[in-house]
Amino acid sequence: MSRLTLSVKNLKEIADLLNTVVTEAKFKLDQTGISIKAVDPSHVAMISIDIPKELFTEYSLEKDDELAIDVEKLKTTLKVARDSDEITVKIEKDKIAFEIGAVIRTMNLLDGNAVSIPRIPKITSEFYVVLAKQEFDKGLRAAEDVSDSIKLSLSATEFKAKSSSETEESELILPKDLLKEVSCESPVKSSYPIEYLIKFTRALQSCEEFKLSFRDDYPLTVDFRFGKDSLINGAFYLAPRMEE
Repeated sequence: MSRLTLSVKNLKEIADLLNTVVTEAKFKLDQTGISIKAVDPSHVAMISIDIPKELFTEYSLEKDDELAIDVEKLKTTLKVARDSDEITVKIEKDKIAFEIGAVIRTMNLLDGNAVSIPRIPKITSEFYVVLAKQEFDKGLRAAEDVSDSIKLSLSATEFKAKSSSETEESELILPKDLLKEVSCESPVKSSYPIEYLIKFTRALQSCEEFKLSFRDDYPLTVDFRFGKDSLINGAFYLAPRMEE
């Protein structure tokens, strides 16, 4: 039997992030830690999360394994716990048990053949910006009711996030001195569906900053870290919305 113990807060955030794109996900476990990759049914958004074994207070793995888990049932299980609690996960055959103090919740694992691990394409761009998450959140909240898309623009001197409709317009403008890092030899811009970005940033509660990489009409990559000593790392990918 395998036993893993970690912070409830960390597992809640992982489950929330996965639930922005899927309701079921496959967790790949080996001696280095856990990796998870998921893509939403429409193939608009993908997410990849790596959780190193150093994050766990206990990481006793009987063998390398792949676990297909109902993400929504996992979130329901975690509702009984406080963020300050630790949770012990026990894996045996086709069942997984969650121990939170005196409470034990057991559920069946999903059929592994029915939950696939997507191939994450190599999406890279030399144009990127590192900024405070709370600043980007402001721009998304302001644009949320304006349009269903948001245009990101980047130059060597500033980053913009603009959303507009026939009657309204919202724009976040961050000059270089408010950016943590910027790499952009020539101006780039691309539009993305705002719904996915809002769900993602709301789920990513404990991250202070992230890196946005994109170029003209190209997928967006959001690299992020969170958890103890920022050990959990991942990337969120979003397809562009092509404008006429």
